[in-house]
Amino acid sequence: MLLELMSNGTLAKLPPENSPIDLPDESSVMVLLPHNKYLLGQKNGSWLYGSDSSTSKETPKNVFLYDNERLSLRDESGMPVIIPADVVTALKNELYLQMTPPGNHVSTSLILKTFMRDNKAFADDVDFQNEEIFSGFLKNDSELNKVYWALRFAMSRGEMEAVARLKMWFKAGGSSVFDKKGHEMKIWFSLLDTPDSDALNELEELNFSNDDIKRMAAQNLSPLLLFNQRSGFLVLGRFGRNGDTIFFVWIYFNSALWNELREIKKLPINEIILAAWGNYDIEQAITERLKYKP
Repeated sequence: MLLELMSNGTLAKLPPENSPIDLPDESSVMVLLPHNKYLLGQKNGSWLYGSDSSTSKETPKNVFLYDNERLSLRDESGMPVIIPADVVTALKNELYLQMTPPGNHVSTSLILKTFMRDNKAFADDVDFQNEEIFSGFLKNDSELNKVYWALRFAMSRGEMEAVARLKMWFKAGGSSVFDKKGHEMKIWFSLLDTPDSDALNELEELNFSNDDIKRMAAQNLSPLLLFNQRSGFLVLGRFGRNGDTIFFVWIYFNSALWNELREIKKLPINEIILAAWGNYDIEQAITERLKYKP
């Protein structure tokens, strides 16, 4: 895809044959910039800033694009090029749409089979390691689709801990529990012993005061449970290595969801934390999947 940054800060689409250099592949995104410069997004998600002038000896350099942050570039002559924040976000989104989602299908499907083996996608006569065949099952099974993408994205980032969380989500009842009408939960993560101000405000709206949070954090126990009859249950979990806490997980459950997980399904609180976290993994993965090529 070939684009040009206009003087008013917007992008215009151009025919690919107008590119001053050969595009590496069809999934690339090139933006023509002032002063004979270009920005090239590649299929691995990286971006290069270079010159399309035949007289320039400047070597293209890697640059990093961040959502909702403007990009300021300078060439060897010091001439600046400013790309507005909304354009930076649009460029990143455009590149994602040209890319296949990260992750490996075979390894994802093999692990998925260990706890969803009864799903018809893993029947003996199905070549589930064939991604094209498996995608047909994903289109027709929303729960399989959710867990698959959450697992695939997590494994692509090396987050193997997500396997246990997704297994626990499935054990807890999966979509039939967490998506059930009347069931509500929220989750927050913090490196410090109290969440950030936005999370504290949300918790206060749920009738958990700052003093409640401080008292929970002050107790060196995990998991820790607090009940508020006006809203529901707040759980604190501490996670780390070698006995040291690295981060905190705070999860709110309304009474209906908590009672199903704790009273009906008889899950220990540690397993409830992992299941709820697995649900968060799934929500994030479904949003992330929409960024990539369908």
